[in-house]
Amino acid sequence: MRRKSAGLHVNSQGVGILITVLIVVVGYLVLHTISTRHQASGSTGPGTSTMNEIAKVDLKHPYDNTPAAGWLEGAAGIVPPPAVAVGRYPAAEVADVMNRVKQLIISARLDGRVLATHDPAPVLAQLAAEQVARLQPNLAPGDEKDSWWISSKIANPFQLLPVVPRVTGSMAPSVDDKGELAINTNYLFAYAFDAADPSRLTGPLDIVAVDRLEVEYDWIDDPQYDAASQGMWFGKIQSFTFSANCDLVRHGLLAPDYSDRATVAGPQPRTDAQYFDPTIPIPPSNC
Repeated sequence: MRRKSAGLHVNSQGVGILITVLIVVVGYLVLHTISTRHQASGSTGPGTSTMNEIAKVDLKHPYDNTPAAGWLEGAAGIVPPPAVAVGRYPAAEVADVMNRVKQLIISARLDGRVLATHDPAPVLAQLAAEQVARLQPNLAPGDEKDSWWISSKIANPFQLLPVVPRVTGSMAPSVDDKGELAINTNYLFAYAFDAADPSRLTGPLDIVAVDRLEVEYDWIDDPQYDAASQGMWFGKIQSFTFSANCDLVRHGLLAPDYSDRATVAGPQPRTDAQYFDPTIPIPPSNC
């Protein structure tokens, strides 16, 4: 059984917001181009895996027989590297900002309430006030397709199993083209969904969906920017979802693959295990 690659999202730098949806003959490629780059107010400045066909599903141990089985649980999978001085930022400040990024990721991708209710408040509370003001037009209920990158959202009526999501990936500090501290992250999150009738499942990837996000978090502490612009901003973002409901991902929501039985058109460019590998480039969609 081929797994469906549920979408490719790209966030590029600039000001303003633009959503683009491309429909292609092999299915659909969801391409979100979202500009969130800070410009502070008043500033100057072909293989197919048979894994699913042979592995049983255990709702108490849903990650068994998947590539995520060996990943760490939840926040334990988000480990900042040892801090070093970067640009004008001393090691202690770099360490502090990386820990801020870790907490932001936990709120956006692992907080059960945020996942289930789509309430962005715990995420917004950790961002610069000006960034929040720019995000507000995209946060109305029903507009999830415009805020997929702010936090992960479980589609109703689906529910996650009472197990901790699995996480793998990395982060690294750098300075951007303005000399400001940027924390570049590349994490995969595996979510295990409940299923009313496990006997109808073909394998564990029917209920385990994977979100991969490459996000740059920008830290603004330069006095040339006004007070509302100080703090954390989203920079460049790329995202890819695998083994999930393609149509709902297109709408900014996450649901298990078993809820979308559409046939994948065209070849799958990678084996299942490769979609769980953060060291290789984000692939194109084949939904």
